[in-house]
Amino acid sequence: MIKVTATRLWTYVRRYKAAYLISVAFFFLASAMEPLIPALLGHVLNAGFVKDSRLPLWLVPLAFVGVFVLRGIFTFCAQYAMNWASTKSVLDIRTDLIDTLVRADAQVFHEVTPGIAVTKVVNDPQGSVGQIAGAVTTLLRDGSHTVAMLIYLFYLNWQLTLLSLVTVPLLAYSVRRVHRRSQTVGALMYASQLRMVSVIDDIARAWRVVRTFDAGEFEKHRFVKEAQEFRNRAIKTSAATSMMTPLSQTITSLGVALIIWLALVQARTDSTSVGEFVAFITALLLLVSRVRSLTDLSQSITNGMIAANGFFHLMDSPREPDPGARQVEDLRDGISITGATVQYPGASTPSLKDLSITIPTGQTIALVGSSGAGKSTVVNLLLGFAEPQHGQVSIGGVPLPEISKLSLRRLFAVVAQDTVLFEGSIASNVVYAKPRDDQRVRDCLKAAHLLEFVDRMPEGIETLVGTNGSKLSGGQRQRLAIARALYKDAPFWIFDEATSALDTESELAVQAALESWHGRKTLLVIAHRLSTIRNADCIYVMGDGSVIEHGTHNELMFRDGAYAAMVKAQSGITSPSPLIENGSQIPSLVSS
Repeated sequence: MIKVTATRLWTYVRRYKAAYLISVAFFFLASAMEPLIPALLGHVLNAGFVKDSRLPLWLVPLAFVGVFVLRGIFTFCAQYAMNWASTKSVLDIRTDLIDTLVRADAQVFHEVTPGIAVTKVVNDPQGSVGQIAGAVTTLLRDGSHTVAMLIYLFYLNWQLTLLSLVTVPLLAYSVRRVHRRSQTVGALMYASQLRMVSVIDDIARAWRVVRTFDAGEFEKHRFVKEAQEFRNRAIKTSAATSMMTPLSQTITSLGVALIIWLALVQARTDSTSVGEFVAFITALLLLVSRVRSLTDLSQSITNGMIAANGFFHLMDSPREPDPGARQVEDLRDGISITGATVQYPGASTPSLKDLSITIPTGQTIALVGSSGAGKSTVVNLLLGFAEPQHGQVSIGGVPLPEISKLSLRRLFAVVAQDTVLFEGSIASNVVYAKPRDDQRVRDCLKAAHLLEFVDRMPEGIETLVGTNGSKLSGGQRQRLAIARALYKDAPFWIFDEATSALDTESELAVQAALESWHGRKTLLVIAHRLSTIRNADCIYVMGDGSVIEHGTHNELMFRDGAYAAMVKAQSGITSPSPLIENGSQIPSLVSS
């Protein structure tokens, strides 16, 4: 897993290899300054602590400060270049992840919750690249210093330096064992974190349901259970990584102790100067401090690879199939569904069974029936979110599989019962992804019976709606969704229980608006309130995924079948709209 993940990360790193190479060059320049510190110290001890020394005293502090200033400048340039390149890599990864999300197959969203999506798109790339870049920075900074210091130590005393390397195999073996343990526990900790994110997402998204059902303690218990498991994994990971530092220090101290002892023996036999001895010991201690930091890199790299594997898993999600290439600009020949059967993966029975529906251009077609009858599946079928296992769907005379998904969905404007709004202003929600025209925005709000409310707000159409329209009432949210559909001005409009959350006055206005668009737009209306669709050109009554009966309102009432029974059942609750019965209309929206 680590090798494959590292290879994929490299594809994002190599795009900015010039910046990374500049960073490496500056790190090596900074490292070149490192041996000058013990060398200067040794020279000062040998030349400065003697009588009649000709060493200029003013030059000593200047030399030391100059070395540190140069090293600081080089280190800053190296880290800046590294951060610039790594943040560009993070941006590319996030861009590809968002591209995956907006084009992913519908089944992906049955498994990936919004919270997990946020974690994998926002947190994981930053955490992964940040940890690995930090480890690489440490490796370059301390690793290059280690190389420079080793060269200097070999120059001073190759025998003692060679002796210092005897502990390297033991240190490498210890790091490898700890690394394997950290990798196993780290993967489990990452999975536990995602489950914890899912619980938080549920609580934040469905807080009204949680409080309505008095489920606060239940959700708290669910979260604490996952948080406790995450903590247990974190403790095990910490135990594994914490073992590395004392273990490496102990192993290193054995080599240092042996070297110091042998250096003292050499000093007594070959008259090694104090300056040379201090220079060697200083360089050795600086080397040990660098090596100790290098032993802590394995956990950062492991955690970074685990997070990278997580977002690459999302990036590998299957894309929505789009085999079609034809462009359809209008619905001149209408829409035809012939013998369509749709069964979702994992479902025991089909949602649609041998369904046949015809939707002529410019007509209003209604779908009615009980919940689970297959009405929403018809919408998914038309929008390309569901594929028929049998039968055929044609739009504008073109079979659906031959039409590109982008061209297909440009034909539709949809208002669903479950209203979805976006963070931003009322105007931005109406315009959504289209060129902005403020006058047209106001026309759409007026047609959706929302302009009066908007004009009362201090900021007007720039009023912020909050997260998913949290600052608006249910009816206002749905009317805003209707205005958004009107602004798109597509040739085919789908109203899926679009008036379910409206008050009586607003519902009557929207019903009258539907009548005003009759003949100019092709409308598919799904409704439980049968007064909404009394004047439809054709009403299809559905049950168990099939059409039970179809016809106009008067024809179906005359047959006294399923539709007539539904009307009679609602007769004490819903009465026909006087606006529609009298054929009254509100001013229609002027198409742009």
